[in-house]
Amino acid sequence: MRNKIYSEKRRTIYRFVNQVLKNSFIAKLIHKEQTHQSLEIDALTGVYNQFGINQFIKELHPQEAMNYGILLINIDNFDEICSQYSQKASHDTVRHIAHKLVNNIRETDLVGRLSDSEFILILNDINQENMAQIVNRLLQVVQAHPVKTKGKEIELRLSYGISVSDQQSKSQDVLQQADHNRFIMKGQSHPFYAESQIFS
Repeated sequence: MRNKIYSEKRRTIYRFVNQVLKNSFIAKLIHKEQTHQSLEIDALTGVYNQFGINQFIKELHPQEAMNYGILLINIDNFDEICSQYSQKASHDTVRHIAHKLVNNIRETDLVGRLSDSEFILILNDINQENMAQIVNRLLQVVQAHPVKTKGKEIELRLSYGISVSDQQSKSQDVLQQADHNRFIMKGQSHPFYAESQIFS
């Protein structure tokens, strides 16, 4: 059912996303203008940086019968990875996660890097149930392909938070709710637990 809904609305969403991608790193690649790195792209991972994501969030508005979700994923032991292994290992870890996220979402969804250790995903045309399924799948993909350095697998401790919009939601409120839910999760003993709710 979700695939059918997605297909019917895909053209509308794609036009919306293309407006945001205008003059972005992707557009420059298409036109072979690679001389200057886009201000919207994280140089380490190739996904949107905080500036680029903030620009996109400003454009998020409720649409009739079409909610969006925000997922925040943080590497809680990022500093430990850097000190225990090396800065290169921490960079490899970040690139690894970014690669897995980008390659396991729809083309109309976006991935960004908010800080050294935190990623954000903006998922279009989604409900809370679908959101939970996608989160579980993404985390399983990341954990199933661990980063290795000096013959050792790097342990990842991840926390995440999700929030889904409704017709009255402001994008900053949805983002703050996802961040609040991630903060709650950090105190839980189960590695893949998070509070999630439709923001109203």
